[in-house]
Amino acid sequence: MKIFTRRWITLSICICLLLLLPGCWDYESIATRASLIGIGIDPAGDDPQQVQVTVQFPILMPGGDGGMSSGSGDSSAKNNNKTLSTEAYSISEAMKQLQLKVDRQIDTAQLQAIVFSSKLSSDMMNSVVGQLIRLPKMNRLANVFTTPESAKDVLATTGTDAAPMDFLDKSMTYRQQGFAIRRQLWEYWRDATQVGVVPVLPMVEPVQSEDKSEGALMLGGITVYLNNQAAFTLSRQETFYVNLLRGKVRSMAVDAPIHEGIVSLTDVRSNNRLRCIGEGKNVLLVDRVSVRATLGKLVDPSPKPLPPSNLNKIESETSEYLTQQLTSTLKKLQQQKADICGFGGIYFQHHPDEEQRMKEQWGQMFQHAKIDIQVNVVIVSRGMLI
Repeated sequence: MKIFTRRWITLSICICLLLLLPGCWDYESIATRASLIGIGIDPAGDDPQQVQVTVQFPILMPGGDGGMSSGSGDSSAKNNNKTLSTEAYSISEAMKQLQLKVDRQIDTAQLQAIVFSSKLSSDMMNSVVGQLIRLPKMNRLANVFTTPESAKDVLATTGTDAAPMDFLDKSMTYRQQGFAIRRQLWEYWRDATQVGVVPVLPMVEPVQSEDKSEGALMLGGITVYLNNQAAFTLSRQETFYVNLLRGKVRSMAVDAPIHEGIVSLTDVRSNNRLRCIGEGKNVLLVDRVSVRATLGKLVDPSPKPLPPSNLNKIESETSEYLTQQLTSTLKKLQQQKADICGFGGIYFQHHPDEEQRMKEQWGQMFQHAKIDIQVNVVIVSRGMLI
């Protein structure tokens, strides 16, 4: 009798487990969802406590194979997305208001990009980032940007081949990264909350074409945030030098003036080793940057062999030039008390007992620290010969 009972119990458990095997029990058609690809956040016009939230999502159309498709990624993509905007006291409230304007369920799980206006106040920026991080279904891997103009205008740009937010997402994925610093939502939140690092956001601006018939998006440079407030910006070239300091340059080009003229290096790749030596007021910022590149252009255009001594001279003078540029860029950051390279994080690893002091004084400690930067350029190829 006991054996018979155990068999029935085993059979019942197996039947229950079989009921859980189908993977489509919670299936929801993509045609019932409005998958947001971008969000823009601006200060509201009338109430300083409110924010203007603009969302963008593709308009799905019946595909030729009977399925659903969108124009994202082709020349007609700009006509296949929809942009909605509202003002609210919180992101959650804004989403509820926008839901009333859409006949599909708003979904943020596939969000690609978030654009913040640099005009947001410190308190509002802090609140908005915290809200986005807390939303359960928010894609925290979405790329984040800032714009000196209106974020709503960025989403409304019509001159790009793809939807504006899709364009920004792909630009940060596939294009050269030397003139911008990629930041995802969770990375900005991490930098804004940890000790010894100042957060930054890549800049994007809507620009008009020459005939002013349509707009385009210009990506490059960074905005530095102090206490979650846009403090100052770095140009594209200064951002490139920051990326060299951080060892993050890949597939870029450098023009270096030497005594005889301009030498160009291509396929530039950099690596680095940051150190922060000392204690208290006696802090030394150390960075050893290694640059590997291909020789692209010589001062002398005549087609003759390049002696090793000349190559060594080019490497030496380029190293000296880049050392000067990186030192100048770091001094500018020191003047603003903005450690965006992460020296403070390294210092904190070796002096965890100074956490409170660093929260209060790291800006001043960074400002008065001494600098020791050395760049070593190695030309791995003189170029292809045909």
